[in-house]
Amino acid sequence: MPKVLISLSSRHRVWNLDPKYPGIIAEKFPQLEVVAAKGQDEFLQHIPDAEILYTWSLPERHLARAGRLRWIHTPFAGVDEALYPALVESPIRMTCSRGVSAAALADHALGMMLSFSRGLAVAIREQEKGWARDRFFDANPMPVELDGKVLGILGFGSIGREVARRGRAFGMRVFALKRNQIQSDPLVDRLFGSMQLHEFLALADYLVMTLPWTPSTDGILDERAFAAMKPTAVLVNIARGKLIREESLAKALESGRLAGAALDVFVEEPLPSTSVFYRHPNVVLTPHIAGLHPHYLDRSTSLFIVNLGRYLKGDSLLHEVVKREGY
Repeated sequence: MPKVLISLSSRHRVWNLDPKYPGIIAEKFPQLEVVAAKGQDEFLQHIPDAEILYTWSLPERHLARAGRLRWIHTPFAGVDEALYPALVESPIRMTCSRGVSAAALADHALGMMLSFSRGLAVAIREQEKGWARDRFFDANPMPVELDGKVLGILGFGSIGREVARRGRAFGMRVFALKRNQIQSDPLVDRLFGSMQLHEFLALADYLVMTLPWTPSTDGILDERAFAAMKPTAVLVNIARGKLIREESLAKALESGRLAGAALDVFVEEPLPSTSVFYRHPNVVLTPHIAGLHPHYLDRSTSLFIVNLGRYLKGDSLLHEVVKREGY
């Protein structure tokens, strides 16, 4: 009887699997042995016999013990933190939970854009000082409308599509860059391919990063990229910190080469207290919470259950990771 090992626990309540799910899985798939490990010792006891593993990641030090493992499902949407060379080279398949936070991430991106367009970040910073209305009447630029602005979406998967829907609802023109360029999309006014990066960047009033981190996208926003952007543009990063050369971003902000940056992710997390981003007046930052919502593991587990049925039938798996490409 194939064994399914579930190992999902955290000090944060939202990252702990509801205890009802192992029973639901066992009832739906009686041909499987379902074990929910309650800690590290129980995980290590069962990993040698597990064929299927549902966990955040399999530490490299335990890979050799997982001799019967054939498939890992992770609640992560991006798998850069769960992959390592030995796992990539192994025959173990991996699926991810791409899309389970797409709506939350898109909401967060829109909120970040509004914090700049309507001066919300400035107002929040000024509120303890009193009535700061003159600050906005004399501001350059003044608060503006999103209507008619160009929303550039770098990476056009499930998250990018949700960002596009929200942008269109605000009357924005939506441009997107997708590595595997397609001819048209009803959500997009103009589509760009990967070879048109700088042309694409030059047109965006608000640039939202939604692409995965891979070796090929590492540092995709570097000094040349920032030089291609409008000096009035605002960058929004809800994807991965390593997509951006942070020293180049800091220089672009300091020189006025870029109007602002809204950042949820960073190369080093927690972001060190010495970072200039904490204190820069044209930076809005949040502590990697853009994808947070109370239904994350419910949605991930629903996807896992669907994939379990497909796996047992020998069908293709949803959101299977191309391990060598990193997503």
